[in-house]
Amino acid sequence: MANISGYDSYSMSTLFSSTGNAGNNTTASDMLGISYTDYASIRNGSYRKLLSSYYQNVENDGKTSSSESKDSKQTLTSIRSAASDLKESASVLLDKGKNSLFKTKTDEMGNSYVDYDTDEVYKAVKSFVEDYNSLLDSAAESDTTSILRTAKSMVSYTEANEKALAQIGITVGSDNKLSIDEDKFKEASKARVQSLFQSTGGYAYQINAKATSLDSCAATEEKKAGDSDKAESYKAGIKSTSTSKDSAKTLGTIEEAAEDANKTLAVLRKTGTESLFNMITKTNEDGSTVTGYDTDAIYKAVKNFIEDYNTLLDKTEDSETTSILSARKSMINSTSSYKTSLSAVGITIGSDNSLSIDEEKFKDADMARVKSLFQDSYGFGYQTEKQISKIDTSAEKEASKSNTYSDSGSYTNNYTSGDWYNSLI
Repeated sequence: MANISGYDSYSMSTLFSSTGNAGNNTTASDMLGISYTDYASIRNGSYRKLLSSYYQNVENDGKTSSSESKDSKQTLTSIRSAASDLKESASVLLDKGKNSLFKTKTDEMGNSYVDYDTDEVYKAVKSFVEDYNSLLDSAAESDTTSILRTAKSMVSYTEANEKALAQIGITVGSDNKLSIDEDKFKEASKARVQSLFQSTGGYAYQINAKATSLDSCAATEEKKAGDSDKAESYKAGIKSTSTSKDSAKTLGTIEEAAEDANKTLAVLRKTGTESLFNMITKTNEDGSTVTGYDTDAIYKAVKNFIEDYNTLLDKTEDSETTSILSARKSMINSTSSYKTSLSAVGITIGSDNSLSIDEEKFKDADMARVKSLFQDSYGFGYQTEKQISKIDTSAEKEASKSNTYSDSGSYTNNYTSGDWYNSLI
């Protein structure tokens, strides 16, 4: 077979590195020498994209230019954003400085042991799991071999640690995604958790390295995609690339919606004397007093946030800016991961990803649980705030590109963008 554009015999032998000699490997099958392990991986989707990419090149007879990316900028930006999130959640667990979640203590006999705040570490690991799954989703959309191969390597490494993860309540699903059992995790050996998630060379350390590799691969492809866009712009006679696909009016409404959502969320995330979740004492009509949460005030604040959250979803839906769409998708995925917890307090996620709240169920719910959702480190409020801020920052950055001049000195409105003044009147 002729060499296929970047797919030589070495590449393919690497791709099927677990393929063994049928006579010497008890796991091998007669299916072209592919082992049952690899066959199972193919069936459950681990190789699907990688193989599709390879055979597409075979069909094209290597005609795809190596100087152009097979992935869109949107796909690559989504991968880089997801990789960045995973690296961030891994770094929280890997930190060995004063902010380390894991503490080494000494008992009365002088023996050292690992200790930590179980709730805090669980939330950090849960965030890591969610970001891991998001990165798998993003990488699965790629058609770039280096990205797919690195993602497969990450999946394979996780499979190799499946038993160790299962011992602390983390399981690997048939779709290669992770899930965590809160009760089992909190009952697990703290030394074992620390070994997996903080030790140098441990599971989180290696996954962090693979997320870094994925980010690097996507960055390389992103440059190719950028160079391709520049070439197309040049052919069209528009040499400036400092333009936005979204109009100034669209970006302005997205910025406004993001800022509104952040403001109403901030009300719920306030701590200390200004916290909505501080206990208050009320006097009843009969003169008796009762101390508890102000459920009316909390409900009103949550309802305001939900309205602004839904408005932000609506305003970003038609955006053509990759970074905005990527952050929007991350926000939706993050919210979805809290579906059970939100439902327990009367907040449901609709088929269109919007939120709704049942007033009666909400006011009957445990307000301590609502507080945990919005104020805990790495909880729903924290994760949502992070994505809303990304949307706001992206819209602000794009707004600065809404107008430009071509090399000839003529004024250019790229796509449908115009100046702020004209677009907003």
